[in-house]
Amino acid sequence: MAIFVVNGGTTLSGEYVLSGAKNAAPKLLIASLLSDQTCTFHNISRFSDTFRSIEAITALGGSVRFTDRNSVEVNCADMFGNEIPVDAMSARQSVLFIGATLARQGYVKIFSPKGDSIGKRPLNRHLDGIVALGGKIIDRGSYMEISMPKRPRPTVYTFEKTTHCGTENLILASVFNLGKVVLKNAAQEPEVDNLIETLNGMGASVKRVSPRVVEVVGVEPLLHGTETTSVYDRLEAATAITLSIMNGGRITVIHTPHELVTEFIKFCEEIGVRFRWNGDKLSITNIKKPLNTANITTSWEPGFMTDWQPLAGLLLATLSRGRSSIHERIYESRWKYLRELAKMGVKYELFQPDGYDAKFYNFNDSEFKPEDYYGAYVYGPTELKPTTVQSHDVRAGIDMLIAALSANGESTIMDPSNHIDRGYENIVEKLIKCGASIVRM
Repeated sequence: MAIFVVNGGTTLSGEYVLSGAKNAAPKLLIASLLSDQTCTFHNISRFSDTFRSIEAITALGGSVRFTDRNSVEVNCADMFGNEIPVDAMSARQSVLFIGATLARQGYVKIFSPKGDSIGKRPLNRHLDGIVALGGKIIDRGSYMEISMPKRPRPTVYTFEKTTHCGTENLILASVFNLGKVVLKNAAQEPEVDNLIETLNGMGASVKRVSPRVVEVVGVEPLLHGTETTSVYDRLEAATAITLSIMNGGRITVIHTPHELVTEFIKFCEEIGVRFRWNGDKLSITNIKKPLNTANITTSWEPGFMTDWQPLAGLLLATLSRGRSSIHERIYESRWKYLRELAKMGVKYELFQPDGYDAKFYNFNDSEFKPEDYYGAYVYGPTELKPTTVQSHDVRAGIDMLIAALSANGESTIMDPSNHIDRGYENIVEKLIKCGASIVRM
């Protein structure tokens, strides 16, 4: 268990340098299973999700080594395994081993995935697609055995509801199909496009023909090697921007992926923050105090990301004046961070938005309950008080860390599942460079 002791109240300043994307970098490594040649990946963050992918690739017979701090060389010429280690499933992106291993071996044994406690994140959209490709699934309870022809049949598959990892999984599974696979209602996140670009660089033929339609023209096994780079992390970018706003705009964010943070920047501008771009360096020129209130509805790409929601909630609850609303459409359970912030003085109220049924939300229809709370009101401003809080997921954890840095006095963040380290490379070191007082216990 990670424990962070924070002495808050000091204004931070300086440069915050972003890392490779948590939702892209580890997945690129998995793509190497489709090749029998060396693949080199750059801008790969050193956090636990990356190491879970590396451990699984090694268990399958691949060879992995870091050529420098953030560059990884992978060779899967001698791949022999088809069972994904249980420990690897602590990283959500490990579900992509389903598609990649099926494409390479025609069979995979995989244990139930884990991850953040923000919703059930069911695999049905992945598995229905695998069946559409000709796959067969045997559910053994704690694990599944899945088989599929190494050259799956052509098909047109429409996701019932959009799914980021599900789209990537089916792309990987269908690279060697016997004709053309068309994926409709596919996710359009930039991390998906990063994977598509990587696969095409390896000799695949994958094309996004419209924002939500992806076509995969089958090629002969196997793909060749490549050298490619992960996109920078737009979630960490929003984190650093939030940190800067909480500190009066004194932090410059380096390597900010301009086009990937458009919606978060738009939100910040609406509540009263002004920015200046200098290439990929982002700085704040003015903060209107108090901040304006806002009404946020999370959505799939290109809308306002669910993973930005806790950061926006923190800003509105602490620096705005009045009531703001947040309507969560992606996950059915994402309010634990508010419960923790309430220990620091934040005022909030959960509510059920009127007039919306299950079709409006991206989780499975069966999980929708009219009596459940998919909305939250937050009331600002709040002077945060130091205390002990807990990290329940990656984004909630970083919320606690930023809040603790703003509270005058000593706070302790308990992180039983090491969520913060799962999402942020060298986060303590980065914050200390900006003047933070943090001790990792």
